[in-house]
Amino acid sequence: MPTTDHSDIQNLLTAVTDALLADETDLYRITGRYNVPQDQVTLFVQLINLLHESMSGVQPSKRFVRRLKQDLIVNKEHNVLSRVRHLPARVQIAAGIALVAGFMLFSRRRLISDSREEIHETVTAQ
Repeated sequence: MPTTDHSDIQNLLTAVTDALLADETDLYRITGRYNVPQDQVTLFVQLINLLHESMSGVQPSKRFVRRLKQDLIVNKEHNVLSRVRHLPARVQIAAGIALVAGFMLFSRRRLISDSREEIHETVTAQ
């Protein structure tokens, strides 16, 4: 190929792929437009055909389809519990531990604050 610009190569590959998808057999128009040798286009055609043959369709699992449907259509709830419920088990456990630790930290601070107030009241009362 005379040019090494990536956009030229992308445009050439797009034109060749589009021609193959449209079942065009005459690729001389493409070689003339992009000023490339016929053997280069033939190599691209072979590569595209090999890629097309090697690509196989994949069926998603029923669980994935069900969860995707719930996420996109059914599940319109936006509260925290519904979001946590759909997370993986490890993330749910970590969220639970973080929630309990936060509650314990909050309770401890409140208990310490109450104790300080009691001590302060006792000292000022004497």
